[in-house]
This record gives sequence, C-alpha cells and structure tokens, in this order.
Amino acid sequence: MTITGDVTVVVHDEDADAQELDELTRGLLEELLSLDLPEVVRGQEPGAVGGKSGVLSSLTTLVVSGGFSVAALRSLTLVVRDWIKRSGARKAVLVSGERRLEIEGVSKKTQEAVVEAWIQALAADDGSGAGTAPLSEPSAPAALEGSAEGA
Repeated sequence: MTITGDVTVVVHDEDADAQELDELTRGLLEELLSLDLPEVVRGQEPGAVGGKSGVLSSLTTLVVSGGFSVAALRSLTLVVRDWIKRSGARKAVLVSGERRLEIEGVSKKTQEAVVEAWIQALAADDGSGAGTAPLSEPSAPAALEGSAEGA
C-alpha cells in the first residue's frame, strides 16, 4: 500500500533561539536524507518585505514529498523519535493532510502504539477524517481526533 502526499515535520523547542532551531532542523534533515524517501527538503516561508527573495528556507520545517510505503512512514517516525532523544529538542509535529502526530519524550510502548495508530489512520484515510495524535504522556493510542490547524 502506498500513502501519497506530503508529510510536514515541524521542530519545536521553546528554549532555542533561531540559530539553535536552524541547527536542530538541519540535523534532522541530514538524518531523514539517509532514509529511502522520495524527497526531503527545507520548508519555505515568505521573505521579508523589500527583501531580495520572496521566500526563505524555514528554520523549523521540513517537507517529505512523494508516495510512502507503510514501512517508510514507520521509519520516518522512528528516525524523528530517536533524533528527539539525541538532540534534546522538545518535540516534532508531523502533519499529513488533516492528520497530525506530535512526538515528544514518552515511554517506548506509548510511542509505538500512537505512531502505529497514526500510520494506520493515514493508510486507511478516505479523506473524510481529521486527526491529532499527541505523543506525550498520558496519551492513549485512540486519541486520533481534532485537526491539523495550528501546526
């Protein structure tokens, strides 16, 4: 089964300044580039009014594009989870369509259950549902509700 569309990965760390956020995002980008994914790029955001360019690379956003197998999507979430543990970043939010997954430091059992629920929801999504799966204690794997707004 192939899951199509983009997955946006947003790095969150309230204690980090712009340079630290850029370094964190760059580190995650390097790790994601090692996966067998169709395309991984820095997200774009509007440039400053009067600036030379209309868009700038985002400090905190990566976009993974293309079709994904369930195995590739699982690998993506595992790399993000492991990167959070190593980097000290607070959390990462993965958004695909209306489905949203927040990954932050929690027990391995909880992480695996919520990640699996998010992947299965994406694989089975008929385009009519919206969901949020916060990956933080005391989350339950069934917590796939809400929308991706505010990501």
